[in-house]
Amino acid sequence: MDTLSHGLWATAVAKGFNLKSTKKIKLGWMALWGISPDIFSFTPAIIWMLWQMFYNGVDFADIPRPETMPPEVRNAFPIFRLTETLYHISHSFVIFLALFFLAWVMCWYKFRHKQNSEITTLRDRHHQPSRYSPCLEMTGWFIHIAMDIPTHSELFYPTLFLWPLSDWHFDGISWVNVQFVITNYTCLLIVFILLRVVRKMK
Repeated sequence: MDTLSHGLWATAVAKGFNLKSTKKIKLGWMALWGISPDIFSFTPAIIWMLWQMFYNGVDFADIPRPETMPPEVRNAFPIFRLTETLYHISHSFVIFLALFFLAWVMCWYKFRHKQNSEITTLRDRHHQPSRYSPCLEMTGWFIHIAMDIPTHSELFYPTLFLWPLSDWHFDGISWVNVQFVITNYTCLLIVFILLRVVRKMK
C-alpha cells in the first residue's frame, strides 16, 4: 500500500480508538508510526535517485525504477538490494514485536519511577499516581505491516512478515492497481466521514 494511505489508515484507527477510550492516542505519532516502515525502507533509494538527478545529471526518465523491474533485474542494483533488506526488517512482525516489547518495558519502567516519585509527595500534592500508559502509537507500525501483506505481490517487495524466521509470504494484489487505488481512497473517505459523524453525535 502507498505510504500516504498507511498514514491515513493509522490515523483513522486512532480516531476510532479515541472515540471509545479514555486513554487517547496521539494522532500525529500514530500517523508517523504508520508511515515509518516505508520511510525506513525507501529513504536510501530516494536519496540515491535524487543524487543521480542533481549531482550526476541523469534525467528523471532515465533513472532505474524498481517498480518497473522484475526482481532478478532489480537485485542487480546494490541500492535496491539494500532497500529490499530494509523492507524485510521494517515489515516483519517478529522485529515489530521485539521492539514493541522493549518500548513497553521502557514505558513501564518510566511509569514506575514516576509513580514512586508521586507517592513520596502524595500527602502534599493531594493526587493519585498516574496510570500506566503503554506506547499505543507504535501500533501504527503493526497496522502498516498487516495492510501490506495482502497488497504486495511477489513482483514488488513481497511482505515477509515472519522474517527472519521464515521467507513465507502472500502473493497479494498490487497496490499500484488503479482499481485498488480508487477503492482504497473511497473507503478512506467513507471511514473519515463516518468518524466525523459519530464524533458529532457524541
